[in-house]
Amino acid sequence: MLQYQAPLEECDFLARKVLRLPELLPLLPEHCHIDIDLFKATLEVGAELTQEQLLPLNGSGDVEGCRLENGEVKTPRGFQSAYRLFQENGWPALTVPMAIGGQGFPGAAGVFFDEMLASSNVSFSIFSNVREGVLRCIDRFGDEQVRSLFSDKLASGEWLGTMCLTEPQAGSDLGLIRTTAIAQPDDSYLLSGAKIFISNGDHDLSVNIVHLVLARTESAPAGTGGLSLFVVPKYQLDGRNSGNGVSVVSLEHKHGIRANATCALSFENAKGYRVGELNRGLACMFVLMNSARLAVGVQTVGLAEIAYQNALSYTQERLQGRALNGATHPDQAADPLLSHIGVKSILVQQRLFIEPARLLCAWVGTLLDEARCHPDDLRRTKAFHLAELLTPIVKGYLSHHAGTHIASALQLFGGNGYIVETGMEQLLRDAAICPIYEGTNYIQSLDLLGRKTLGDQGQRLGIFLSHIPTLAKRLRERPDLEDVATTLSAWQVEFEPLIQQLSVDTVFNRDVVGLVAPDFLELLGTVVFGYLWAWIADAAAPSTSNEDFLRSKPALARLYFSEAELRVPSLIEKLKRNASRLEQLKQIQLG
Repeated sequence: MLQYQAPLEECDFLARKVLRLPELLPLLPEHCHIDIDLFKATLEVGAELTQEQLLPLNGSGDVEGCRLENGEVKTPRGFQSAYRLFQENGWPALTVPMAIGGQGFPGAAGVFFDEMLASSNVSFSIFSNVREGVLRCIDRFGDEQVRSLFSDKLASGEWLGTMCLTEPQAGSDLGLIRTTAIAQPDDSYLLSGAKIFISNGDHDLSVNIVHLVLARTESAPAGTGGLSLFVVPKYQLDGRNSGNGVSVVSLEHKHGIRANATCALSFENAKGYRVGELNRGLACMFVLMNSARLAVGVQTVGLAEIAYQNALSYTQERLQGRALNGATHPDQAADPLLSHIGVKSILVQQRLFIEPARLLCAWVGTLLDEARCHPDDLRRTKAFHLAELLTPIVKGYLSHHAGTHIASALQLFGGNGYIVETGMEQLLRDAAICPIYEGTNYIQSLDLLGRKTLGDQGQRLGIFLSHIPTLAKRLRERPDLEDVATTLSAWQVEFEPLIQQLSVDTVFNRDVVGLVAPDFLELLGTVVFGYLWAWIADAAAPSTSNEDFLRSKPALARLYFSEAELRVPSLIEKLKRNASRLEQLKQIQLG
C-alpha cells in the first residue's frame, strides 16, 4: 500500500518566502482576513484528513470502481462517508469567496490542499473539485434567479457539479455540438441531446448534481458562436426530488481514475436555466475550463509527489548490489538502491520537476486572486494575462512530464512496481488521463502559441519575461547563483526574434503553428521552470531554523540550469527550422 506525508514544510516555504503571502494577503479584500499562521494550520488539518481518511480508500476504490445499478451510479465503499465528513467540515468552501458563502482562503491554499487530495486519492479529488468552477461560472454570469437557486448549495458542497461539453461527434471541435435548448414561457429551457466523457456524471455523494451544459437555442448560428450555456440539475428544484430528464446511458470502464464516475448522459427535455448571454456560452464556459486545467496540473503534482515519496522510501530500504565506488553499507549483504548514483539521479530528476511544478500551480492560483481583487488596476490586468499565458503550461507541460517521472519512480521498484499491491502502477494509470482531458496537450500547445502568444503579438509573453531582470539582479548578488542569472537573462533575449520569425512564417503558412506548437510549449515550459527554480533558490537564503531544509535549493537550481542550458538552444533552433520540416512532412505519405 502507498504511504504519504503531505509536504507541509514545502508549502509553508513557498507561501511565506517565495510567494510572500504575508505581504500580499492584506492587500486583497477577498483574502485579507486570512493570515499566514491560519493558512498553515488549516493545511495541517487538511493533511490529516487526506492521510487518514482518503489514502486508505485509494487502492480499494481503484479495485472496486464505480458501478451502475438501476440507472444510477454507486461509488466505492467508504466514499460516501468520506465525502460526508469532507463536506461537514467545510472543505468544499475553503477557497469560495465569503460573499457567496465560502471561507475565502487564497488560491494557493486551494492548490496545496488539492495537491494533497490528488496525492492521497485523485478520484475523490475529481468529485470535489469541479464544483467550485461550476459555482464561479454561475456566480459570474448567472442572473439573480440562477444564483439564488444554485450558489448556496454549491458553495457548501451539498451539491456537486459537472461540465458537459463533449458529444459523440464533437470532441475538441465544440462547434459540432448538437444538443438543443428550447426556450419556455417561464424563461427556463428544455435541453435535449447526448454528452459523453462526463466526469462526476452521476454518483451518490451529493443529493443533487448540477450540470453546466453547452447547447444551441433555436435559430442559433452554426459553430461555436451559436453555443449558449445552461445549468441543468439532475433533480428538479420542486421540493419533491423529481427526475429532470437526465439519465445515465453508460458508465465508462477506464484505464485509470476508476473510482470516479465518467458517464455518457442523455438529456431529454431536461429543465435548465441560461447562464450568461445567448450565443456567448463558450466564453462563459472558459471560466470553468481554465479552473479545470489548473486542477489537472495540480493533480499531476500530487501524483508525482506520492510516487517520489514511495520510490525514495523503497530505494532507502531495498538492498541490491554494491555502489560502484565501494560499499556504502559493508556490514550488510548489499547496499541500498539509493547508494547507486544512477538511482539517486533519477530521484533528483523527480525533485527537479515536482518543486517548480508545485510553485507554478500556486503562482497561478495567486495570480488569479490578484486578477480578481488587487486594488491596483494595472496589477489586476497583468496578473490576469499572465495567468492566461501560464495555464496551458500548467496543464500541458506538467501533465506531459509528470507521467515520465511517475514511470521512472515505478521502475525503481523493479518487478514490485508492476505488482498491484504496491500501488505504483495505479499512479501511472491514474496519471494517464491528465494529458488528455480538459483539452489534450496538443490543444494546449495550439492555445499557447496561436492565441496567447502570436495572437496578441507577444504581449502576454512579455509580461512573463519582464519578471526576469528583477530576479536576475537579485541573483547576481549571490556568488553561488551568478551563472543562473546569466543563463536566465540570455534566454530572455532569445524570445523576441523567435516570435518575430514565427509571426512572419505563420503569415505565409498557417500550418507552421500546428507543426511547432508542441515544441514551443516545451521551450516556454522549460524556461518558466528555470525562472521558478531561480525564484526558489533566491528565496532559500539559509537560516538557523531550517538551514538543512533550504540548503539543497540552490544546488538543485544550478543542476536544473546546467541541463536546461543545453535543451533551450536546441529547442529554439528546431523552432527556427519550421519551413524545412514542413517540406519534409509533405513528402511523406501515410496510409
